[in-house]
Amino acid sequence: MFGISFLSPLFLIGAAAAVIPILLHLFHRRTDVVIDFPAVRLLKRGPIEQHRRRRLREVILLALRVTALVLLAVSFARPYLAGAVAPESAPLTVVAADVSMSLSAPGQIERVREAAQQAIRSAPGPHAVALVAFADAATVVVPPTLDRALALAAAAQLTAGPGGTRYRTALARAAELAGVREARVVVITDLQQAGWEVNDDGGLPDGVGVEVVTIPPPPSNVAVTSAERRDRTIVATVQNYGAAPASVPVALLVDGKTVANVTVDVAALSATEARLTGELPGSGAARVVVDDAAGYQGDNIRHVVLDPPPAVSIAVIVADPTGATGGLYLERALSVAGGGREFRVDVVDGRAFSRWTAAAVAHQAALVVLGTRTLDRTGRERIKSYLNGGGQLWLSLGPDIDPATLADVIGADLGVTPAPVAGPSGGATMVASDGRHPIFRPFLNPSGALGDVQVDQHRRLNDHTGRTVLARFSGGDPALTEQAVGRGRLLIFTSDLDNLWSRFPLSPAFVPFAVETARYLTAGRQQRQAWVLPDTPRGVAAVPGVARVGAGTSGYSVALNVNVRESNPATTSVDEFTSGIERTSRSGQPAPGRQAREVEDRQRWWQIGLLVMLAALAGEGLVGRRAT
Repeated sequence: MFGISFLSPLFLIGAAAAVIPILLHLFHRRTDVVIDFPAVRLLKRGPIEQHRRRRLREVILLALRVTALVLLAVSFARPYLAGAVAPESAPLTVVAADVSMSLSAPGQIERVREAAQQAIRSAPGPHAVALVAFADAATVVVPPTLDRALALAAAAQLTAGPGGTRYRTALARAAELAGVREARVVVITDLQQAGWEVNDDGGLPDGVGVEVVTIPPPPSNVAVTSAERRDRTIVATVQNYGAAPASVPVALLVDGKTVANVTVDVAALSATEARLTGELPGSGAARVVVDDAAGYQGDNIRHVVLDPPPAVSIAVIVADPTGATGGLYLERALSVAGGGREFRVDVVDGRAFSRWTAAAVAHQAALVVLGTRTLDRTGRERIKSYLNGGGQLWLSLGPDIDPATLADVIGADLGVTPAPVAGPSGGATMVASDGRHPIFRPFLNPSGALGDVQVDQHRRLNDHTGRTVLARFSGGDPALTEQAVGRGRLLIFTSDLDNLWSRFPLSPAFVPFAVETARYLTAGRQQRQAWVLPDTPRGVAAVPGVARVGAGTSGYSVALNVNVRESNPATTSVDEFTSGIERTSRSGQPAPGRQAREVEDRQRWWQIGLLVMLAALAGEGLVGRRAT
């Protein structure tokens, strides 16, 4: 039961190679010749090696060589302690314990532990047991084992976490453990109805029995389901899931100190708004806390980030080495969006942009190209790779654009007429093809009409398959177009945005046009400040609270909160639960050796064996060098 087993026992045949150094030792032993020499005093005095010491050194060398060969064979055989794995033919009882947030009410998780231990003790005598803890994911706490004391100890350590309930995920994990053997599953849960609402997959093989142990839900639950900052006020939503009205104290805490208090009356099965006003810092984090001692404890807190939303990075590429005029109007227009905090605009000359790394370019939510004449080959390749890889690009066909190299910059032939086209006397005006497009929403108001735009020159675009004309000049030529390039999106403005070919940058319509175009291009690239578990930013643990993403000036804070779906204590019945289990054929189950492989992967004795083998070889080399 507690012996050693091997994943690849055939490699043990290689241990027979240990006979080779033994045979060599026996065949090549030095035999000293005894010579009778009476005049001993005539021999030259010299060091004499003791016979016993030499014999000891040879035995040590032999032992080290044999040990190295045996350890090499044993390591390749992948050993593991078999006591942690039940025999693959033994019947199995899988205890699946619900540790989701809906088991965080007072006394619930203690009942889960007791029920899990009782299920382990009452498993049939010949059965192995396994323990699975499930919420958003299903974790094998104890793999199939005959050591019930180990399983009982693990069951005593179960704790409720912030995750949601996912029954199919738990059943799929139990099915993997069962494999093709005879098995039964004991599910310990509060039968929360929301556990079946997630669109995941999972079921049990035919013939696997199911027993459900029910943990009663709390009689009521009050939760903070949302919270957001509005200037000096935090507006929170308090939801009452109980059948009776509730009067609930709500507090706002910043840095552990209470900033505001309010008591809200919430009708049965309804929600209300709690407004908490106080002195809030410009940055940091806050918590909205409700006093609900009887319900789920995991949804009594809602975390809020007080920092303004992180600015979206946009690079404006110009052909003006001095940076005196190129991109000036566009930079100033975007600097007013969101109170000056929505966009972070970097105006950069083509030569400087060519020195940017691919990672720095990929960090930009959008690129605006106003000039290409100072871009070298590297810079052109950077823009082309960014756009074709899924980036967003706004191209202005002004005087600083070189039409001859546009195909190298964009990675596609745009059909641009090189020579600019002069507009009518007094300049051409711009007309939106579809006023409902997001870019033109501000111009539904006549005070911001595009009819005030005056354009003296522009470049003509030839017809192109897949190109959509968003706006035209009064003469009929395209003014603003949109098309896909690779996996990216390209907007083309056929005149300039630097007050050279048009007076558009001086028009009141320019600022809303520039801002809405930038918002349209960067939609979906804004950095989220609020996340709902189990979704988290990359590298951030799925734990409620406020976390930091990134480092330095590019880093920002995010709030992680529990899913409000888990706050509803509505339950289903045992019959409805068992009838909702999808049954699968045994033929699709994994091979029964998976448990042994998982245990061996955790123990990794083969690595220790190889390290000891290397130490033996090092010792053999050291001893052998002294022998010579």
